[in-house]
Amino acid sequence: MATSPVPEDIESREADTLTEDIARLGSLEKIIQGWDETQQRTVLALRNGWEAIYRECLRRLIRTVQNAPQGATGLREAAADPYVYAVLRTLSLVRPSLQERIEAALDSVRPGLEGHGGNVELVELRPPDTVVLRLLGSCHGCPSSSLTLSEGVEKAIREACPEICHIETVGRQHAATAPIGEGTEQRISPFAIGGRHPWLPALRLEDLPRNSLLAREVLSDALLFWRDPEGDVHCYRNACAHLGMPLDEGEIDPVGVLTCPHHGFQFALESGECLTIPEIQLEPWAVRMVDGEIQVRRNHD
Repeated sequence: MATSPVPEDIESREADTLTEDIARLGSLEKIIQGWDETQQRTVLALRNGWEAIYRECLRRLIRTVQNAPQGATGLREAAADPYVYAVLRTLSLVRPSLQERIEAALDSVRPGLEGHGGNVELVELRPPDTVVLRLLGSCHGCPSSSLTLSEGVEKAIREACPEICHIETVGRQHAATAPIGEGTEQRISPFAIGGRHPWLPALRLEDLPRNSLLAREVLSDALLFWRDPEGDVHCYRNACAHLGMPLDEGEIDPVGVLTCPHHGFQFALESGECLTIPEIQLEPWAVRMVDGEIQVRRNHD
């Protein structure tokens, strides 16, 4: 006697069937693309006409169900079905899910990341307000990764999903890179290229020993520079993300963790992340190297 499938098996089978059905429709669309313009317009008009009828029909059905006792709960349960959700999304009767909007935000920044050999992936969504990301490729451990996150990835997510309050990262380890030397260009975040603010000279690379801090004022901005053991240079506003106190008198351990001399908050200088309160971080500045000179650029007004 056959064993009845468990709900997970049914859901998996339904998802596979939906994928197959969508693939068949895609094949038909490719065939239509080979037709002449008049034929394509006829098919498009027919499709739009049926979609308009289905949309209005479902809109009236949804309105009726919503007004019934427990109707809203039933609609939410129905919309969780992959087939129902796919149709409602196609007809613009439901808002894209939070995960869809996050993925769309990541897709919007991927061309810039891929142009520099990097990428980003969504590791986990923790409803209602937290996402966990991982930088990939050259972005993984890059000295500009904090800027890439704050000015590119995080900005895109917050604009598309204002309900997201916390963005965390995992797997951020320093990747093997060639040390910086005289005349060597340090990798720059793609979101720092073409910025509105000019590059400003800050100091000579030879004046910044490895695994040491150096405070400098560039115009009227107090900045903090750190050269990691691999030779890459990182720059942040010289202000603790806790209460804005200067950090240049803080202690650095061998792996690049800075302890604020005022209240003991700890920061990973490789990324700017606060290890004491993960929700806050140091404000990064873009850094580049030109003939042994460290230059910086403001990221925002």
